[in-house]
Amino acid sequence: MSLYRRNRLALAGAVLACLLIILVLFLPAFHFNATVFTKRSGNTFVGDERYMAAMNEVNQAVADFESRDIHTKTSEEIIERVNSKGETTSLIIFRVNSEILRTAWDFIVTRFPSAFYLIGMCLCVFLALFLCLIFRLRDLQTPTKRFPRFSRFLRKSAVVFAIIAMIMAVVFVLNTNVVMNRQIGLYASGIADAPPQSVLQSADRLIYDGAGGEETASMLKNTSSNPVWTWFLVFPPILLLILCCFQLGYDQIAHPLKRACLYAFVIIVSVVILYPYVVMATCAFRTDAEATDVSFQHMFPVQWNWGNLTYILGRGVLRYLLNSLIISTGATLLALLCGIPAAYAMARMRFKGRKIYMGFVIMSQMFSPVVLLVGISRLLLNLHMNDTLPGLVFINAAFNQAFAIWLLRGTFVAISPEMEQAACIDGCNSVTALLRVLLPMAAPGIVTTLIFVFINAWNEYTISTVVISSDINRPITVGLTQFAAFSMIQWNYLFASSLLATIPVVILFMLIEKHLVSGLTSGGVKG
Repeated sequence: MSLYRRNRLALAGAVLACLLIILVLFLPAFHFNATVFTKRSGNTFVGDERYMAAMNEVNQAVADFESRDIHTKTSEEIIERVNSKGETTSLIIFRVNSEILRTAWDFIVTRFPSAFYLIGMCLCVFLALFLCLIFRLRDLQTPTKRFPRFSRFLRKSAVVFAIIAMIMAVVFVLNTNVVMNRQIGLYASGIADAPPQSVLQSADRLIYDGAGGEETASMLKNTSSNPVWTWFLVFPPILLLILCCFQLGYDQIAHPLKRACLYAFVIIVSVVILYPYVVMATCAFRTDAEATDVSFQHMFPVQWNWGNLTYILGRGVLRYLLNSLIISTGATLLALLCGIPAAYAMARMRFKGRKIYMGFVIMSQMFSPVVLLVGISRLLLNLHMNDTLPGLVFINAAFNQAFAIWLLRGTFVAISPEMEQAACIDGCNSVTALLRVLLPMAAPGIVTTLIFVFINAWNEYTISTVVISSDINRPITVGLTQFAAFSMIQWNYLFASSLLATIPVVILFMLIEKHLVSGLTSGGVKG
């Protein structure tokens, strides 16, 4: 198919997509189910005086709602129980429900808060269509690369606006649920503070056509909102618009669409990975009341409480961080000091039992520290190193030693032996060749080993809990437990301490990040 015909079909598809999107705006988008009146009548049986009195009260309430053009349905629930005297009692609950369907256009007309995203979606759709239509028909047979730079920019911008329209359609649903179920719902239930009056008024206009009046808050108390399946019909036209914009902006669909999907996947994965850290960073500066608020009304603190940092520093967190830094640094240096010669011997020297020794090194990683806790505690007690930082340094170095040897061996194997032979010709022996030639070349692998050993030692918790008994020698992993008591967890202080605990690791990553990737691949040589 020629380029002209493909672009013409894409242009027609873009116009059709916009027409379908406009059509969907007038289809039901949300279903609201509200219990506007409830009457409970105890010790009541069907047909008796209490039942008839309650029924008359319900009928009056229904007539009142109908007079305000609020259509309702009445239901009753009968609950029978036998009391301690063996008598049967009955509780009858009358509920007056109102079910309403509202279109996306109703949201815009009533100026509901989430209508902002609907308006944004429509503007992005029309902008994308406008950028597709500004070119003349004879330009459809001209490849995009022959257009001036500004014209190419306009065509490609249409893709961006179409994608933003897709995002706005999703955010509209999410924001409507947030406003109805969190802001209005929690306020009506007496849990949260009152939202702006404009929000209640727009909800009254949207659901009850402004007939709620002073009873709006009570009527919205038991209101549930759910999107209708017809609203999701808006996504196929938007997807069609995106594909048409890709064709008009890039002269093809497959390749740019693959790249867009890849970028979208990376963005989604990044958001999923970073979201816990965002929650940790925001909760670290919440007040006690906000941190224990199970409804989690606000994504960010209403008032940033920087005093949390001062409080946790007064609880010894800075000392715990220093202890962890000493333990991790000492264990890393000791593991590298012993691991580099061992890895070099495994990579270069040939001796009996070399493969068996390497097998034992790898098998040692199978043993969990929990299995050896009793022996470790007894050993440190006999060496008078129990409840000391040097004891933890030696234990962490020992548990990371096998991993360091295995990773460094792969790094030395990847280095050509000719480099070492050339150094020996120039007068170096094995030790000086290792120090002057191999170590600089093995720097990426050493850096990779360093970061892994450091993080393993920094995150170690089980052994520290058993070995360390005094408060002054606690590492940060054990020190954090003071904010998690049996009956209460101080989330704001716990997150603030965790935030400080991540800073040294982040700084270390920033300093050695450029060596990390090459170090991870340097040990991938079979030898």
